[in-house]
Amino acid sequence: MNFLDKLEKRLGFLAVPNVVATLIIAQLFIYGVMLTGRVELEGLLLVPKAVFGGEWWRLASFMIAPPYVPMSLFQGLFLAFFWYILWMMSNTLEEEWGTFRLNVYLITCVVLAVVGAFLGQVISPAGTIFVAPRFLYFCVFFAFATLNPNIQFLIMFIIPMKVKWMAWIILVFGVIAFLAMPTIGHRLAFAAPFLGYVLFFRDTFKKSLESRQRQAQFESNRRQATEGALHTCEQCGASDQSDPERDFRYKSVENDMICICNVCRESAT
Repeated sequence: MNFLDKLEKRLGFLAVPNVVATLIIAQLFIYGVMLTGRVELEGLLLVPKAVFGGEWWRLASFMIAPPYVPMSLFQGLFLAFFWYILWMMSNTLEEEWGTFRLNVYLITCVVLAVVGAFLGQVISPAGTIFVAPRFLYFCVFFAFATLNPNIQFLIMFIIPMKVKWMAWIILVFGVIAFLAMPTIGHRLAFAAPFLGYVLFFRDTFKKSLESRQRQAQFESNRRQATEGALHTCEQCGASDQSDPERDFRYKSVENDMICICNVCRESAT
């Protein structure tokens, strides 16, 4: 039982179901208020300098601010689509992880975003750092892509693309944006929330790396075993060099002669 399982046993009752849907509804409400002119997006974002100046509400308000303010009908439709995709991906994560784990993941990313913003502002005091809630969309997206890499989305509603390739493309553009930022503080604030993703999937990355290493070792052993061999089993890779005690025979499959050892022949019967 890992740390999260133990934590869920004690604090699982605090988990909020459909938390992303609740967040989207709050953002939609704030967007409606913004249309009346009573609230501006800039007044809601997390700006460490403004917080230091007494605007403490920004520590929470930046999460209920919409990702951006649409200036046209097309941008408005894209924002609606943005919210729909975020809701769909979060629902999938909640089904696969459970409500508590998803809550912890989102809270971790948010806390790291806040800490990263303030540390970045301290490191680079000359610049002005601000944080919008868009980072949470990408944190959810990368988690969704890691768990469901082969699901396809329609780009521009026309071009099918697997979500894992979309994740790689977004990662490349993210690295370019990271390198183009003016100060170390801005870079820290930009990258900090994604540390939550790394923390949650470190075991997955470790297992994937170990699996690739085992596969590479297997292929290396197989190549070494088959070098100079007269007979090599097409199914298990055994050869008269690696397993001289086996009996190798050939059979025709679709006009090709393939070699099968006695162990594989017996297992097939």
